Amino acid sequence: MAANNETGVLQPIDKIAAMAAEVNVAVHSDMVQIYGKRHLDFTQSQISYASISAHKIGGPTGVGAVLVRPGSRLTSLLRGGGQEQGRRAGTENLIGIAGFGAAAADAFADIGHYVTMAQWRDDFEAQMIETLTGVQIFGVDAARLGNTSCIAVAGKSAETMVMAFDIADVAVSAGAACSSGKVKASHVLQAMGAGGKAGEAIRISGGWKTGKQDFEKLADIFRRLYKQSAKE
Repeated sequence: MAANNETGVLQPIDKIAAMAAEVNVAVHSDMVQIYGKRHLDFTQSQISYASISAHKIGGPTGVGAVLVRPGSRLTSLLRGGGQEQGRRAGTENLIGIAGFGAAAADAFADIGHYVTMAQWRDDFEAQMIETLTGVQIFGVDAARLGNTSCIAVAGKSAETMVMAFDIADVAVSAGAACSSGKVKASHVLQAMGAGGKAGEAIRISGGWKTGKQDFEKLADIFRRLYKQSAKE
């Protein structure tokens, strides 16, 4: 995983791939989270395979791609005709592929937006640490994607915070989107040694339309909800 989907922490995937190459081991990277938010140069890395998805950059759902380094083997899961060089059976999703291409062009033309967003995110986190008690930011000392914040406030359960934000018309989550419906604490945060804090963390992420005013609104609502819950 090039970037964690809950904390935004960037993994040293190129260093890992270089180490693996020394012992002739191929590396596959899940680049779904990082794609469209940072520049990627697959040709300059030693990664053998990488997965990307259209829905993360505003493209159609159900469309993705696997990047394969020339010379790397790829075993077909679905065998069929030769229209995709024997790698995959079935008719190509032409509309989905075209939509993916258009979304990618837009995403990489505006990739600087996420660099700017990192400052808005950092300002928001600094305000929360300064004005609230018992705040913890996960991954704050590591390189992260500019749009992601994983934050916990002592004594405030993630489930309660998610519902409160929802009432305030702000969409946040208690973990990865793919774990919605589950009530277990994040295994990612538990592996990071978060302990009980793992059940208090919420995940906040901005997108291509997120502006500075959205983070300012988020900070205001966060403080208001904190004060309300402190009185209860």
